[in-house]
Amino acid sequence: MTIKAVTRAAILLCAAVVMPAALAVATPQIKTQSPGYYRIMVGNAEITALYDGSSTFPLTLFKNATPDQLQRYVKDVDGDAPKVVNGSVNSFLVNTGEHLILIDTGGGKLLGPGFGQVTANLRASGYAPEQVDMILLTHMHGDHIGGLVTADGQPAYPNATVWAAKPEVDYWLSASQAAKAPQAQQTGFQRARDILTPFKDAGKLKTFTAGKDLLPGLQPIALAGHTPGHTGFVLEQGGQRILFWGDIVHYSALQFAHPQLAVGFDADGAQAVKTRAGLLKLMAHQRTLIAGAHITFPGIGYVVENGQQGYRWTPIGYGEIR
Repeated sequence: MTIKAVTRAAILLCAAVVMPAALAVATPQIKTQSPGYYRIMVGNAEITALYDGSSTFPLTLFKNATPDQLQRYVKDVDGDAPKVVNGSVNSFLVNTGEHLILIDTGGGKLLGPGFGQVTANLRASGYAPEQVDMILLTHMHGDHIGGLVTADGQPAYPNATVWAAKPEVDYWLSASQAAKAPQAQQTGFQRARDILTPFKDAGKLKTFTAGKDLLPGLQPIALAGHTPGHTGFVLEQGGQRILFWGDIVHYSALQFAHPQLAVGFDADGAQAVKTRAGLLKLMAHQRTLIAGAHITFPGIGYVVENGQQGYRWTPIGYGEIR
């Protein structure tokens, strides 16, 4: 190749590099995520975390600290001090080999755009809603019961029986309790009645007593405070254990290090704080695997003692199913 040819090639290459932006083809940013589902084994049981959606909420939702303290607490963990934080809504599917159990159902149509993805992600994970035969509710807030029904009000899991703690059912379906509740809580009571009364009338809403096995190796435990009948579910299979603890923690950057922080929609904030503090201590000591409804998806990991800073969350890493 001659020097003249090389020079011409170099010029053409440079021209391509400095091509005006107006002549370039723009590629739109997609700006979507696909968390979907995440699967682990606990003994012989298959556990699938199902993503329902996520949203932001203000730091001022947390109680028992000033706004400045809250920002400092978050900065200590995240290195930033936002005024709003992100929260996930997670449900969990348990396949014992004999039962297909859904723990909480997400918000369905109640929470607006970006939510209501549990059923689609359940399908993506390889199951059909018709295969679910038990639904266990940690409590009856809208982001846990909204997914019980489809957009047109039909049962989203037509072959499932719904189970909840008796104190929870008695509270949310009680006309007298609703009448005594503040105006801000009236929507929650109405949603619970609208969604759950048809299941009750059809004989498909059952209650349980905490401390008594629902199935061999599956026991509900009372974790009251966030709501009167707030419940966790302990599954023990093949010498391994996992606790589905519902809403014990709403935001991991705050409530692990500072268990004293209640949230504005706790039914009994003082009891919720007491329950959380005791459970975090026990879970850290036992090294029990945790599945949390509002911890960043997939919401599965361990509670670890963190010296003077209370506790911290250690999420499990991605791994293949064996």
